[in-house]
Amino acid sequence: MAALLNPKVWIGILIAVVLAFTHFFVWRSGKATVRNDFDAYKLAQQEQRILADRARSLLAAARQAAVNKEARDGQERIAALETDVAGASADGERLRNVYRAAAQRARELSRTTSTGTGQPDSDPIGVFALLLERADTRAEIVGGYADRLRIAGSICERSWDAGLQPKRLP
Repeated sequence: MAALLNPKVWIGILIAVVLAFTHFFVWRSGKATVRNDFDAYKLAQQEQRILADRARSLLAAARQAAVNKEARDGQERIAALETDVAGASADGERLRNVYRAAAQRARELSRTTSTGTGQPDSDPIGVFALLLERADTRAEIVGGYADRLRIAGSICERSWDAGLQPKRLP
C-alpha cells in the first residue's frame, strides 16, 4: 500500500496507460490501413479478372466467327463440287453412250457368217466397252468421294488455323 503513495509508481502507471492507449490507436489505424490495402488489392484483382474474362470471351467470339466463316466457305465449295460432279456424271453418261454405240458399230462391222462350228461369236469389242464403262463409272464415284474428302480436309485445316489465329480485335 505504501507503494501507492509513491509518486514514481503513479508516474509509471500513467506512462504505461498512455503507452497502452497510444499503442491501441496505432494498432487500430495500422489494422485499418492493412484492411484498406487488402480491399484495394481485392478490387484490383476483381477488375483484372473481369477484364481477362471479357478478353477471353472476345477471343472466343472471334475464333468462332472465323470458324463459322470457314464453314460457310466450305459449304459453298461443296455445293460447287456437287454441281461439278453432276455435270461430270452427265458427261460420263454421254461418253458411255458413245462407248456402247462404237461397240455396236464394231460388232456390226465384224460380224461374219458363222462357219457352223457351233461356238458362239466372241465379242472382244463389247467386253472392252463394258470394261471402259465400268472403269469410267467407278472413276466418277471415287473422284467425287476424293474431292469431297479433299474439300472437307481443307475446311478442317483452315478452320483450325482460323481458330488459332483470329484476326486482331479492334
